[in-house]
This record gives sequence, structure tokens and C-alpha cells, in this order.
Amino acid sequence: MKLNHLMTLPLDTESETVATGFQHLDHLTGGLRTGQICTVAARPGMGKTAFAVSLLRNIGVVQKVPTAYFSLDLTELEIVRRLKASLTGSWETVPCNEITPPVDVIDAMEKIGFHIGKGRDVEQEAVQMMKEAPVWLEHNLEVGVDEIVSRMERLHQENQVRVVIIDSMHGIRCANNHTEQSQALRKLYQAADSLKLAVILTSWLNRSVETRDGSKRPWLSDLRDWYQLECFSSMVMFVYRPEYYYLDTFEDNSPSEDMADIMVGKNSFGDTGDVRMHFDNHASFREISYDDNDKSTHL
Repeated sequence: MKLNHLMTLPLDTESETVATGFQHLDHLTGGLRTGQICTVAARPGMGKTAFAVSLLRNIGVVQKVPTAYFSLDLTELEIVRRLKASLTGSWETVPCNEITPPVDVIDAMEKIGFHIGKGRDVEQEAVQMMKEAPVWLEHNLEVGVDEIVSRMERLHQENQVRVVIIDSMHGIRCANNHTEQSQALRKLYQAADSLKLAVILTSWLNRSVETRDGSKRPWLSDLRDWYQLECFSSMVMFVYRPEYYYLDTFEDNSPSEDMADIMVGKNSFGDTGDVRMHFDNHASFREISYDDNDKSTHL
């Protein structure tokens, strides 16, 4: 298409943005782009599934953006349990008012009409939010990429799904040779582009980060286990928790207990950098804010 014709078209028609629900992360990155792939990578056990479920909470449950979550590891009921714990702040079913959701969750609930106050049952409120959420969960072990693309097309056509989360790439049935890996990623990218979906992939990192001297922060080169994953991703984020390596502090000497950095290592449409978050024992991520003394406080 000739340039002068392209210049007559609105420049924002090709892709839209979807907020992650994390204010500081959205400010840094500009949000998730439809028609693009965002990769979230970490070593096993670092918290990439917890971060994916936190995105599902923010996007699908709180913002009510139609979202599909393909779990190639946890079952649908396990995802539901994690999601409810992320909303209520507790893994257990407890009596009314004996648990207090984090402030950011209370604010999000109130914005969509749920008011958590004295005499209100927090768990019932969370369950009601989940019942009304336009979220579809699917679990299948060793599914092929063609089947995933077919489900993406069906969910988009029937339910106007705008965001797809696939956890994780290493569960997709695919040969280890580079040609088939590249073909699988190309099919996912083409589906995201043609359906105008924001696709979030989670991925392991290779073991080189474990043997690295000094800082254990991941690099883009640590993605090499999946051929061309970086190339097909417009955004790459890493989950990094020093506690995972029994480190008491970050590089800036701030305490690392229950804290994590979401590292934006690549961003084709915005800035890169780190966003520090709280990682709670309910396996979910929450924002922190900074007061005038630059001390972190929970939102």
C-alpha cells in the first residue's frame, strides 16, 4: 500500500491497548497492545504463573475485558482457587470480616459496584465478581499450537475475547528443533495479528542465569531455549525475586522480603525498565507506591 494512502488512515486503527491494571507498569509500557505478543519469562518457581493470574484478575475480573486463559499446567479449578485467593487475600474459606482484602482490590471492587464494609462477606463478593467476569479457562496437557489457535478463533468469534494468556509455552506440543518452534510462534503471532488479540505467553528461562556470577537478574539472551521467542514478542517482561536465590536485598540494598521486580527488557511501543511489586503469600502480585521519603507502602 502506498504511503500517501496509509497517511489518510487513522494511525491508531491497527492496534489498541489493554491496561494490565498495574498503574506503574502501564505508565512504563503503555499497556498491552492488541495484535501483539507479550512474553513473561522467569525461572521455574519464580512466580510467572502468579503474575499471569494477577493479570487475569486485573484484566478479566476487575476491568471485565473478555479474556481467555489457557493453562497447560494447572487445572481450571486450581486456577479458580488461585484467582479467588488473589481477590480475597486468603487461601482458606473463613467467616465474614475475618479477612481483609488488600486496599487495591477493595478499590477495584468498589469501582465496579461492590462495597466491602462491615457485615459484608468478602468471599461472597469475590465469588460474585468471578461469576460475572467474561473469563474463559481451558486446561489441556501437551496441546498443539494449531488447536490453541483454533480455540482462540472460536472464543474471539463467539465471545469477543480480546486478551489470551497461555501458561506456558513449554507445555505446547512441539518438536525441539528450531524450524517447528519458529513455525509455532509464527502461527500464534499471525493469530494475534489477524484477530487483534493481546496474547500473553509465559516461558521458562534457561539455566544460564543460575550459574551466572554476581547478579541473577535475567537477560534477553536467557530466552534462547525457545527459538525466536524474543523476535516474535513486541514486549518481554521478566519476573525477578531475590528471595528465590536466598538474597536478603536488591542491588540497591532495599529489603527483598515479599518483593519482586517486573523487568521490562523489551518494549517495541514504549519504555523499558523495572517496576517493583509486592509478592504476597497468596501467590499474587500487587502494586506498591512511594511516599516522599521513597519508602514503599502498599496500595
